[in-house]
Order: sequence, then C-alpha cells, then structure tokens
Amino acid sequence: MTVDSNYVISATKGIKEVFKDGVQDSLLKYIDSGAFVVYDSVAKLDIFTTLESGSAVKELSDYETPPSFELGEGYKIQLTSKRYGNAIQISERTYKIDSKDSTTYVDEYIMEQSSQAIRDVENELVTGAHKFYNEAFDSTSAFLAPDAVEICGAHSYASGETFTNSSTAAFSVSALDAAMSVGAGMTDSSGKPRPVVYDTIVVRLGSDNARLARKLFAEGITPTAVGDINIYKGAMRIVETPYISYANRAYWFLRDSSFYNPLAIGIDVMPQMNEPIKESNESIRTNITGFWKQGVIDMPFSVWGSTGAV
Repeated sequence: MTVDSNYVISATKGIKEVFKDGVQDSLLKYIDSGAFVVYDSVAKLDIFTTLESGSAVKELSDYETPPSFELGEGYKIQLTSKRYGNAIQISERTYKIDSKDSTTYVDEYIMEQSSQAIRDVENELVTGAHKFYNEAFDSTSAFLAPDAVEICGAHSYASGETFTNSSTAAFSVSALDAAMSVGAGMTDSSGKPRPVVYDTIVVRLGSDNARLARKLFAEGITPTAVGDINIYKGAMRIVETPYISYANRAYWFLRDSSFYNPLAIGIDVMPQMNEPIKESNESIRTNITGFWKQGVIDMPFSVWGSTGAV
C-alpha cells in the first residue's frame, strides 16, 4: 500500500508541536547550567544600558538640603535578532515505494528527520552560546563587552573606573586563590567596593581542569547530567561542558551567580516547523525557522577567566 502526499503533509503537521516542545526542552536544559542566561525577547531590537553607580552622600548641616542621587548611565548595547533555519524534505520515492507498509515507514521517517533537525537546531544554539567562552579572550569576537573589550580583559566603565577580569595562569589552587582575591577587591564604577565571590567554575568536559575542579570542590559527589553537560554542586558549582573546544581545554572561568549573568541570548521566535509545502518534484518540504539574538548586556565584572597558558 502506498500513501499520497496529503498523508505526508498531515503527518508532518501532526509533529509540529512535538518539534517545538523538543527544541524548547533541549534549550532549557542548558539554562540550568548557569553558563549563560536565556530570556524571552519581544522586539526585533533589544536595547540595554549598563547602569553605573553615582555618589551623592555628604555630611549635611542642620538646614542643608541633601543632594539628589542620580544613577549614572553607562554604555548602550543593542542586540538585533537573526534568522536561523533548516528543513526536512521527504521525496516522492520515500513515501510511495520505499516500504511495503508506507504509513508506518513514513511516520518513522518523519520522526527521525524531526529528531535530527531538533539536534541540529540545538547544536546551533548551544554552540553559538558557548562562543562567549571560546572567544572570551578574542578582541575581534562578535561578542564583546559593552566597552568594546573582549569579555575577559582590561575593562573601563563609562565613568573611567577600571577592572581586569582575566589571567593566563593555569588552573591550580594558587591561581584560584589569586582569582578569588581579585574578585574580593572588585569595585563598582564609582570606586565603591563591590566584592565578587565566585561560586561557579566553567571548564571543558573531561579536561585536566575538570578533574582538578572535582578534586577540589566535589570529590565523591555524583553530577547532575544536563544534556551534554555535567553539573556538580559541591563547595563550588562545577559546570563541565564539551562546548568549550578541545583547543581551548586549558581555559577556565569563574562566575558569581548572585549577579545577573551578562552573557545573554534572547529568543524572539523559538525554532519551529512551518507549514509543509508540496514541491513541483512531488517531494514534501517543511522549513524550520527561528529568530534569536546574542550578546553581552552588562559589564562582565561578575565573570573571570584564564587562558591557562602559563
């Protein structure tokens, strides 16, 4: 028994919600890692302004009017949505003659194509998200901090105050101590103390850094598996991810999760299957499209990173 194109179109429509939910679930798994933040975007262009502190407090005489405090505005960041997509296509041969039991075969074929498409979209999203880390020391990266400096580097607030959140030290107890000391001495844009207490470390899955991090913070603790990522919640939260490339396996990063994560992805339209189209060659094509944006939406004072080169 063969089936016609109408059956294929109907069967493809039947998995549209399954596909959308699958992509969303796949992405949401990685949000829990804390490596980056995902937010719902409602505009083609998202505009953020880094807020910098001011200083107005002074000693007053009995009848003196207190000065007004004004929150200083820093840099403006604009994130523009980009369109991404792929497609699944079923040939006339597939749905007419490739199986004696065509309905079962076509259903399974569509589900397999859909599953692979979900994985492809997930990979694009998550690989792109981890460019924050793979390109953290690259001054030519598409994802620079608001002051146009690489994510981990020597930064300047709009007010002129500076901070450095990078190193070249290989991961070790002494290097960690040095980084924690830097965080403890962090100040805000007006020079007031704003200590950063790192509670999360991000390393490449299976690297020497990952093994040392487990020995230091999570010996004997069973990780929570989140997609391809292992998360250990010991003395420090350890995020092991394969999306930090093998070439960058010596990189290691720290975050203070009490501050909003500046590494952000805005989802305008979750990737979804569109209406199936019957092509002139009798194949059935279903385009998969989505819109999202990505960037550094605040000064990365809560992020610290090292190339591990020394």
